[in-house]
Amino acid sequence: MDALTDPETLRDRDDVEYVEKSPEVHQHHYDLFESAAGTTIAGLTDDAGRVCLLEHEAVDLPALCYTVVDPGDDYVAGARDIVETSTGVEATIDDVRRVRRCTYRSEDGEETTSHDVVFAASPVDSTDLDPEAGHDWTAAWRDPATLDLPDEEDNDVLDDIRLFL
Repeated sequence: MDALTDPETLRDRDDVEYVEKSPEVHQHHYDLFESAAGTTIAGLTDDAGRVCLLEHEAVDLPALCYTVVDPGDDYVAGARDIVETSTGVEATIDDVRRVRRCTYRSEDGEETTSHDVVFAASPVDSTDLDPEAGHDWTAAWRDPATLDLPDEEDNDVLDDIRLFL
């Protein structure tokens, strides 16, 4: 996939899971996404079937590589950039797995809508993770056969990881 600035264009594609979440009152998410288009999320997998997860000692759950996308920005470029920034691995964005349309309400009743787009990605060449890459999170290759995730329902972070297991 070369570029994506409007996730709504994927709504009717048979090969993309399109999820429309019920509106929720969540002031923090409203504040975050009022001026953003959404979030781009990349599931980086290697030829051995491992998935790259970001882990943090103070956080119970791992995460895929993700970043907020500004209005008009390219979700694909954002996914490619955040993989390299978070892992040190140059990646190809292979396809879209899921689009999640989220509506957040402020405590005052105002609404904003954002789109989370989950991409499948693969390393261009090397799978060597850079321990200095990214931020406070550490990137690690995980074997799906030995990955023990909680059985939480309605957890978008876990649901997105499960797309790659």
